Amino acid sequence: MIEIDGSYGEGGGQILRTALALSCILGVPVRIKKVRVSRERPGLRRQHLWVVKTLKDICSAKVEGARIGSQEVTFVPGDLRDGVYEVNLGSAGSIPLFLQAVLPVVLLTPGEVDITVVGGTEVPGGPTVDWFRFVYVPYLRSVPDLLRVEVHQRGYTPEGGGRVRLLVRSGLKERLRDPKEIGRFLKERGVSFKGDRGSVKRVHLISVAHEFLRERKVVERQVKGALDLWSTTGLPHPETYRQYVRTISVGTSVTMWIEDELGNVMGADSLGKKGKPAEVVGEECARKLYEDWSSGANVDRHLADHLVLWIAFTGGSIRVPQLTGHLITNVWVCERFLGEGVFRVLGKEKVIEAVV
Repeated sequence: MIEIDGSYGEGGGQILRTALALSCILGVPVRIKKVRVSRERPGLRRQHLWVVKTLKDICSAKVEGARIGSQEVTFVPGDLRDGVYEVNLGSAGSIPLFLQAVLPVVLLTPGEVDITVVGGTEVPGGPTVDWFRFVYVPYLRSVPDLLRVEVHQRGYTPEGGGRVRLLVRSGLKERLRDPKEIGRFLKERGVSFKGDRGSVKRVHLISVAHEFLRERKVVERQVKGALDLWSTTGLPHPETYRQYVRTISVGTSVTMWIEDELGNVMGADSLGKKGKPAEVVGEECARKLYEDWSSGANVDRHLADHLVLWIAFTGGSIRVPQLTGHLITNVWVCERFLGEGVFRVLGKEKVIEAVV
């Protein structure tokens, strides 16, 4: 059994999500101690508990410590099972972070997995659902026979109520357990990481706000803030999408992303809140995206965290805008399962490289 120190590095829920995903994929038992021990409310919160419970069902796992506030979780995976799953994260738990944990597992589960999740689609502490489906998912869309993310309802803080469906048909007839076998399968399906980037092919911008904010033209003002900043960069004008929605709680978001000629996707997002001008929300999003692009990176500051697990199987490299605590911690977790030295972190070049 692999033991993971949940207080390592940034010590957050990312350690739990990555460790459980790898445990399911590889069929290796894991014990995670000191789960979120340094947080204001340590241990498992509701959104983390649902990750444990859902992966328990998908992996036919035996679990100890699956309760609110638990700082130690033991997870012994069994057979991967396809099927239909319904999850309610409660209030505004982050749906994108939940999906980040389960997507690697269901992509490698023989058969078809259909998961509907209720919670927050755009909440503090996690990416927007638009970032998840338009920036992260494109890297993996070629892997399964079918991969669909449907946003049926958006949900903001504090009540949530968003509803997202993830539907995956892996195309696998039997489970893959060996890391080299998994890596070969992924590479045959077109997953590769080379650390290079091309010139910008197109840029996208989505501005969303509650219907209640239509009279104040919040969606349009967020777009204006983003475009005013973006117009100074010399990069292509974004294809722009505007949307007002009816949700339980009032909220707003802006998501932008770049596609380059080599197939890289890089994104950024920003959330509105009371007292924050809509123009600032848009400008903030555009500024973050331009900063990451200007750094010479080929992935954005958050995407790297998501891709590390896949690079551990396929090999290759990514160039990042900054070596964040989340990123270094995720590298460390992957190496607990796949072996010390799988990754090379080139600090000066800001490159994460895996040789498998």
